[in-house]
Amino acid sequence: MDFPYLHLRFDLAARTPIKLGGYQAGERLRDALAGVMLQAVCPENPRRQKPTPEHAALCPVCWLLAADTDPRAVRRAYAVVPPLPPPDLLQAGERFSFVITLFGEGLRYLPYFVLAVPEMGRQGVGPGRGKFNLQAVWALQPLLDWAFPLLQPGEHVVRVPDDFPTADIFALAAGLPPVSELQVHFLTPTRLVDEKRLVRAPDFAVFFRRMLSRIDDLARLHNQAGRRPPEDVERLHRLADGVRLVDVDTTWVDLFAPSGRTGRRTPMGGFVGRAVYRLPDGGELLPWLLLGQAAQAGKLAAKGSGVFELDLPGRPGYWQRCFSPLQTEPEALETE
Repeated sequence: MDFPYLHLRFDLAARTPIKLGGYQAGERLRDALAGVMLQAVCPENPRRQKPTPEHAALCPVCWLLAADTDPRAVRRAYAVVPPLPPPDLLQAGERFSFVITLFGEGLRYLPYFVLAVPEMGRQGVGPGRGKFNLQAVWALQPLLDWAFPLLQPGEHVVRVPDDFPTADIFALAAGLPPVSELQVHFLTPTRLVDEKRLVRAPDFAVFFRRMLSRIDDLARLHNQAGRRPPEDVERLHRLADGVRLVDVDTTWVDLFAPSGRTGRRTPMGGFVGRAVYRLPDGGELLPWLLLGQAAQAGKLAAKGSGVFELDLPGRPGYWQRCFSPLQTEPEALETE
């Protein structure tokens, strides 16, 4: 499957205390990002009212942020990954990073995100509108240990590589030692719904189905991919049904996000922690699990939910690599 995506990592330094709210961090970062982008790019929609499909088709920001104007567009072309582990409070001077993932057509809008983040820092994030300075921006592909500096200290022009590498998930999976048991770390609240029923435990069959559905929807909606053949879906679901949960240490986290458009609080709760699964035949499942780490799983990925990481022998974790120190130690690009 051709599934282009790219992680943008923003390295930042808090200028004033920032209340990220722990597992609320992804929602608060996304809310600040959306507010800045709508204000700066879409003057027709300053209060973030639901745009018409006609307007969203012409406005890049409304297309990115309000995909639900089209009933078929159930997956937004981006997702947020907060600092890991998500902090409750950042003190002035403290450094941190967060990630925005762009999928398929969403890659075209990379400059909008790079320009929006410094303005987020000026306007502030969370209660009290904590301020930060942009330090650096990196493009990342953790499966290939690839990193490209889009913006470095002292620079004011974004550099974009000629090409972004795409990982061959099947070749990568084939090169790994056989895995009979797999530990999965759920790093942010993972919210799974199965047949309109909220699932409060890391049931593998439900988790895999929701993850695979998200991957397929992103590929179809944002990369013009065809639908996966029904017989392939059935085979993968059958394999997932054979996976057994052998150890679990998860906690349910209740979260609610305010909605500026409806005035209601949207439930965002999910489970965090770890689960160990026995894979009787994980060869066909592992490539999709590798890819699923980039896509996230379950609902509200755009707000930072459903971030997970596989524990694979001899390899650092996917998000551990994504957030690890890179070659340049940045200094602030802007000061007050």
